[in-house]
Amino acid sequence: MIHARDHKTPYLIDPWDYLGPKRRKLLDGSWAGLFREHILSELPVHKIASCYTEGFGRPTKEIYAALGALILQQMHDLTDEETVSQFSFNLQWHYALDIPGESDEAKYLCAKTLWTLRQLVAQKGLDRELFTATTE
Repeated sequence: MIHARDHKTPYLIDPWDYLGPKRRKLLDGSWAGLFREHILSELPVHKIASCYTEGFGRPTKEIYAALGALILQQMHDLTDEETVSQFSFNLQWHYALDIPGESDEAKYLCAKTLWTLRQLVAQKGLDRELFTATTE
Protein backbone atom coordinates (compact mmCIF):
# COMPACT_ATOMS: atom_id res chain seq x y z
CA MET A 1 0.00 0.00 0.00
CA ILE A 2 1.27 3.42 -0.94
CA HIS A 3 1.69 6.13 1.70
CA ALA A 4 2.42 9.55 0.21
CA ARG A 5 1.21 12.81 1.77
CA ASP A 6 0.48 15.97 -0.18
CA HIS A 7 3.17 18.35 1.05
CA LYS A 8 1.81 21.32 -0.91
CA THR A 9 -1.36 21.50 1.20
CA PRO A 10 -0.77 23.55 4.36
CA TYR A 11 -1.63 22.29 7.83
CA LEU A 12 -4.78 23.59 9.53
CA ILE A 13 -2.84 23.69 12.81
CA ASP A 14 0.92 24.16 12.52
CA PRO A 15 2.61 21.08 14.04
CA TRP A 16 5.88 23.02 14.38
CA ASP A 17 4.39 25.84 16.44
CA TYR A 18 5.77 24.31 19.65
CA LEU A 19 9.28 25.33 18.60
CA GLY A 20 8.68 29.01 19.25
CA PRO A 21 9.50 31.86 16.88
CA LYS A 22 13.28 31.92 17.34
CA ARG A 23 13.93 28.23 16.71
CA ARG A 24 11.37 28.21 13.89
CA LYS A 25 13.15 31.13 12.23
CA LEU A 26 16.45 29.26 12.50
CA LEU A 27 14.93 26.18 10.87
CA ASP A 28 13.27 28.20 8.10
CA GLY A 29 16.59 29.91 7.34
CA SER A 30 18.64 26.71 7.36
CA TRP A 31 19.14 23.97 4.78
CA ALA A 32 16.16 22.19 6.37
CA GLY A 33 13.80 25.05 5.53
CA LEU A 34 15.16 25.26 2.00
CA PHE A 35 14.77 21.51 1.48
CA ARG A 36 11.24 21.49 2.88
CA GLU A 37 10.09 24.52 0.90
CA HIS A 38 11.70 23.92 -2.49
CA ILE A 39 12.80 20.30 -2.88
CA LEU A 40 10.54 17.92 -0.93
CA SER A 41 7.36 18.47 -2.95
CA GLU A 42 9.24 18.24 -6.27
CA LEU A 43 10.63 14.74 -5.71
CA PRO A 44 9.56 12.20 -8.38
CA VAL A 45 7.52 10.14 -5.93
CA HIS A 46 5.03 9.05 -8.59
CA LYS A 47 7.78 7.09 -10.35
CA ILE A 48 8.67 5.19 -7.18
CA ALA A 49 5.02 4.71 -6.18
CA SER A 50 4.45 2.71 -9.36
CA CYS A 51 6.65 -0.04 -7.84
CA TYR A 52 4.13 -0.61 -5.06
CA THR A 53 0.61 -2.05 -5.13
CA GLU A 54 -2.15 0.32 -4.05
CA GLY A 55 -4.38 -2.07 -2.14
CA PHE A 56 -2.10 -4.94 -1.24
CA GLY A 57 0.65 -5.47 1.28
CA ARG A 58 2.05 -3.51 4.16
CA PRO A 59 1.92 0.30 3.85
CA THR A 60 5.12 1.93 2.62
CA LYS A 61 6.98 4.51 4.64
CA GLU A 62 5.85 7.99 3.69
CA ILE A 63 7.50 8.05 0.26
CA TYR A 64 8.43 11.75 0.19
CA ALA A 65 10.23 11.39 3.54
CA ALA A 66 11.98 8.15 2.56
CA LEU A 67 13.15 9.51 -0.80
CA GLY A 68 14.18 12.75 0.89
CA ALA A 69 16.20 10.73 3.40
CA LEU A 70 18.19 9.21 0.53
CA ILE A 71 19.04 12.71 -0.71
CA LEU A 72 19.97 13.94 2.76
CA GLN A 73 22.13 10.84 3.25
CA GLN A 74 24.15 11.77 0.17
CA MET A 75 24.16 15.47 1.07
CA HIS A 76 25.64 14.74 4.50
CA ASP A 77 27.76 11.75 3.35
CA LEU A 78 26.25 9.35 5.91
CA THR A 79 26.19 5.58 6.24
CA ASP A 80 22.84 3.79 6.32
CA GLU A 81 23.06 3.43 10.10
CA GLU A 82 23.84 7.13 10.56
CA THR A 83 20.94 7.98 8.24
CA VAL A 84 18.54 5.84 10.31
CA SER A 85 19.69 7.69 13.43
CA GLN A 86 19.29 11.14 11.86
CA PHE A 87 15.86 10.20 10.47
CA SER A 88 14.78 9.00 13.91
CA PHE A 89 16.12 11.75 16.16
CA ASN A 90 17.24 14.89 14.29
CA LEU A 91 14.76 17.78 14.44
CA GLN A 92 16.26 19.42 11.33
CA TRP A 93 15.63 16.23 9.36
CA HIS A 94 12.09 16.00 10.71
CA TYR A 95 11.42 19.58 9.63
CA ALA A 96 13.07 19.18 6.22
CA LEU A 97 11.16 15.95 5.52
CA ASP A 98 7.92 17.31 7.05
CA ILE A 99 7.58 14.57 9.67
CA PRO A 100 5.57 16.12 12.51
CA GLY A 101 4.39 12.94 14.26
CA GLU A 102 6.24 11.28 17.13
CA SER A 103 5.38 7.64 16.42
CA ASP A 104 7.85 5.00 15.29
CA GLU A 105 5.78 4.71 12.13
CA ALA A 106 6.51 8.35 11.34
CA LYS A 107 10.10 8.71 12.55
CA TYR A 108 11.74 5.35 12.06
CA LEU A 109 13.25 4.10 8.83
CA CYS A 110 15.23 0.86 8.85
CA ALA A 111 18.46 0.41 6.91
CA LYS A 112 16.83 -2.30 4.76
CA THR A 113 14.16 0.18 3.62
CA LEU A 114 16.91 2.64 2.63
CA TRP A 115 18.74 -0.07 0.74
CA THR A 116 15.58 -1.21 -1.09
CA LEU A 117 14.63 2.35 -2.01
CA ARG A 118 18.16 3.06 -3.25
CA GLN A 119 17.91 -0.06 -5.46
CA LEU A 120 14.56 1.13 -6.88
CA VAL A 121 16.01 4.57 -7.62
CA ALA A 122 18.94 2.94 -9.44
CA GLN A 123 16.72 0.51 -11.38
CA LYS A 124 14.39 3.30 -12.50
CA GLY A 125 17.31 5.57 -13.39
CA LEU A 126 16.02 8.30 -11.10
CA ASP A 127 19.43 9.34 -9.79
CA ARG A 128 19.79 12.06 -12.43
CA GLU A 129 16.23 13.22 -11.90
CA LEU A 130 16.82 13.48 -8.16
CA PHE A 131 20.03 15.42 -8.77
CA THR A 132 18.17 17.80 -11.08
CA ALA A 133 15.31 18.23 -8.59
CA THR A 134 17.77 19.22 -5.86
CA THR A 135 19.96 21.56 -7.90
CA GLU A 136 17.48 23.63 -9.90
